[in-house]
Formats: sequence, structure tokens, C-alpha cells
Amino acid sequence: MTCPHYKIKISSRKDGHSSVAQAAYQSGDRLYDERDHRTKYYRDKRGITHTEIILPPHAPQKYKDRNTLWNAVEAAEPNWNSQLARRFEIALPIELSKEASIELIRQHCLEQFVSKGMIADIAIHDPDPPGHNPHAHVMLTMRPIDENGNWMKKAHKEYVLDENGERIRTAGGNWKTRKVNTTDWNDPENAERWRHAWEVLQNQFLEMNGCTERICMRSYRNQGVDKIPMIHMGPAVTAMERNGTLTDIGNLNREIRETNHLISSVKRTILFLMDWLSEIRDAITEINAEPQTIYLAELLARRFEERKQERIVKWQSGYSIQTADQKDLKRFADIIAYMHETKVLTITDLQERFASLNSESYPIRKELKQINRQLNHIRKLIDCMDTLSRLAPIQEEYSKIFWKRRKEQFAKEHKEELKQWYKTNQYIKEHCRDGFPDLSVLKHRISSLEIKKQDLKASIEPMQSEMNKLSEIRYYVMDLIPELMPNNEPMTAEKITAKRESLLIRLDKAKEESAVRYNQQHTKIREEDKCTTLRSKSNEQTM
Repeated sequence: MTCPHYKIKISSRKDGHSSVAQAAYQSGDRLYDERDHRTKYYRDKRGITHTEIILPPHAPQKYKDRNTLWNAVEAAEPNWNSQLARRFEIALPIELSKEASIELIRQHCLEQFVSKGMIADIAIHDPDPPGHNPHAHVMLTMRPIDENGNWMKKAHKEYVLDENGERIRTAGGNWKTRKVNTTDWNDPENAERWRHAWEVLQNQFLEMNGCTERICMRSYRNQGVDKIPMIHMGPAVTAMERNGTLTDIGNLNREIRETNHLISSVKRTILFLMDWLSEIRDAITEINAEPQTIYLAELLARRFEERKQERIVKWQSGYSIQTADQKDLKRFADIIAYMHETKVLTITDLQERFASLNSESYPIRKELKQINRQLNHIRKLIDCMDTLSRLAPIQEEYSKIFWKRRKEQFAKEHKEELKQWYKTNQYIKEHCRDGFPDLSVLKHRISSLEIKKQDLKASIEPMQSEMNKLSEIRYYVMDLIPELMPNNEPMTAEKITAKRESLLIRLDKAKEESAVRYNQQHTKIREEDKCTTLRSKSNEQTM
């Protein structure tokens, strides 16, 4: 099954990243970092099936060597907060062979990145068990290269001019300037373009290889899908859930899945029944030249009578027939009571009721999705705050170490904890501009949203119940309508008359079959009675 995973990240020195270390991790090579004079090698890394570096035509061939390339990138970035590389993590379709997947990611990099002047370092991973999660890691250079093979500046400053072409001074008396990027590689719209290009190219490869699967990289919101997205669990949480350990993210996903089922059930039922009603109205219009009023009670009465006659013809047990008749009578009474209560008496009334339910449920479904998004965000903030609180002692101890060798040793021993602390702290800074939120306020907000969510669910459940009742009406009358359905042949007067009379013919036929069956059973009973009488007389004569 195809997976739309296409994650883009930036490696930055301010976050403690090293492009040499990251290249060593994704490629499995042993690389020497000239910046800190250490060898980067991840001996436990497994499942690397393919690596390559693709250069633009004007790039020096020496950058085909991974060690040379990323040490050159590190040397070209002097600042403490320099952006070193753009990294991609892309899921590959399991339907494609290894060779096709390599060609797919290679062509994507050539068309979208290398053709623009970037250098692409590609590594394909297929961890154990093979075939369950093939994916590609791509690292791109952030600086352009000139025709002489030298690294260029990412941006330059230019003076801001007024309408007369004169320079403008700031309040401090300096000339006002602005930053101008050398390339458009950092354009925020690129992410959407790259994702769309990957969607198109991947679907082309799937089609060329005879696969019926297709992928869509757009979000549910952009697709117009009335569905709440699930939360990515990651390998650790997935392993815990697989072993039977319940997690907060797993519980949240189960809650989202339940809400999505409720929303989709209501929407799917409404759309399905409205399409069916539209077909019926078209059929009636074609046959009668103008819409005909069809009363649902008449159709239901005819249907339950047919069911009764069919049981008499086919069933053997009189007790079973009587029990089924009683159940049908109760169903018929319940449906008729509902129809009179809601004023749903004709096909037109049924269609109007569907439209009304759809308009009533839409704002509720929309609000449910919004509440789930808010809950997801708040719960992630709380989780981040818990993580920061748990890792704060390690971070404080790390920040208090001044000796370089000791600091590096501590960072090596607590690499994962420090990495998680930086990532969590960055998320809170991005989403909480006014500082760290109050934990009690967040929990109170969750409680109020949960109450509101339960109220919305309670308000939409009666609509689902009514949908089930309307579906039941459709189930009983649907077989009586196809007699009126149009076909591809022209409708003559004889065919129209035949279609109109077919319902009565079916009922008469059922009654005739019932009479024949009754006569057969009656004859059989008389013969059995006759045999019993002769047997008793014979016994009397013997005695």
C-alpha cells in the first residue's frame, strides 16, 4: 500500500547538527569530520540498499566523494547558526521493485533539485523485515555553486529605495536594507510543488509497472475529505502498541478513528440515499413525462404483503410463518409511526428529509473536526512540557559544563535526551509566542473541549439513528422501484404499460403459487389421513 510520507527538515548548526554526521548515518559510510576531528560511523545501521550522489553539470567531480562534499559544506558555513543541508525522508511504494524505486527517487531528485543547481546525496533504506518500510533519505546542499565550482553566497543585502529612487534612513540613522536570496530554493511554496511533483511521478511509475494503487499527497483539508487526520506514532510508540501497551498517542488515535467513523457514517448514508432517490425521480419522470407522487405507505404495504405471500409459498413451518408475520407487522407499525411523526409520506418528502439532515449535521461534523485539532495540539503541548520537565536536569547539567572534552563526552552519553530536549523546546517556542503556557489552564481547556465534544456526539447520534430508520425504509421499497427504472432502449407505450402493471403481476403470481402450494399440502394431508384410517381398520380386523 502506498504511503504519502514526505518529510522535509533543515539541518542547522544552532540545533547541534553536523552534516557530516548525518551523511554518515544515512549512507552507512565511515566519514571524518574535519571540524571536530572525529570519525562519524554508525556501525549498527542496517538495511541500506543503495547510495549515490548526483551532481549538477557545473559542480566539481570531487564532490562525488561524500566525505569531501560535506566537509566542504561545513567549511563554507562559518556562522554558529548556519543552515547546513535540507533533508528529506520519503516513503517508497512497496509495490515497486528495488530497481524501479531507485529510478523513481533518482528521477525525482534530478527534475526537482539537481536541475536547479543543488547537489543531492541519496540513500535508500529497507530495514528488517525487507519490504515492509522502504524509504529514501535525501540531503541537499543549501548554497549554489558558480561555474568555477566555488560556493556562492546564499543571500545579499540591497538598499531599500523610495519612489524617487533615493535610499531611506532608519530611525537610528543607518541606511535601510533588505535581504535578497541568491536562489529561490527557500521559497515556502516549494514544499507544495515538490510534494505534488512526487505524487505525479510516483503515480506514473505505479502505472508503468502495472500497479492499480495511486497516491495523493494533498492533506484531507485540501482534498475536501471530511476526516480528521491521525497522529504519527513513530517506531517506539508503534512497538509499545504492538506489544499491548496502551499509549497516549494510541488512545488519541483510537478516539479520532471513532469520531471519523461517526462522521463518515452519517455523511455516507445521506449521500447514498440521496443518490438513490435522485435515480427514482429520474425514472418516474421518464416514464410519466411528469413527476408522480409515490406514497411510501403504499409501497411498504405492498412489500410486506409480498413477504407474507413468499413465506406461505416457501416455508414449511406454520409457527415460523406466524412469528415472522408478527415481526413484520411490528416493523411496519414502527415505520409508519415514524413517517407520520416526521411527515415523511412521499418520495419527495424523503428527499427533503435527507437534505435537511445533511444541512443539520454538516456544522456539527465541522465543529467536531475543529475540536479534535485543538485537542491534538493541546495534548502535544502538555506532552512536550512533561518531556522538558523530565529532561531539564540533564540539560542544566550539560549547560553548566565548561570543559570542552568533558562537555563532548557528556553530550555523547546523553545524545538522545539532549536531542529530544532541543526538539521539544523548539516546538513550544514555535507554538507559544507568549512563553510557556500554564499546565493547569491547558488541562482545564482539554476538559471543556471534551465536554463539548461529547455534547456534539450526543447531538449527532439521533441523526444517525434516523438515518438507520430511513435506510430501513429504502431497504423495503427498493425492490418495488426498479420496475420503473429507465434503460437504454426507447420507451414505447407498450413497455410503459408493462412496467406499470408488473407490480400487480408479481403479487398475483405469488398468490397463485401460494394457492398451488396450499392445494398440494391439503392433498398430502388427506392422503396421510386416508392411510391412517386404513391402517387403524386393519389393526381392528387383526384383533
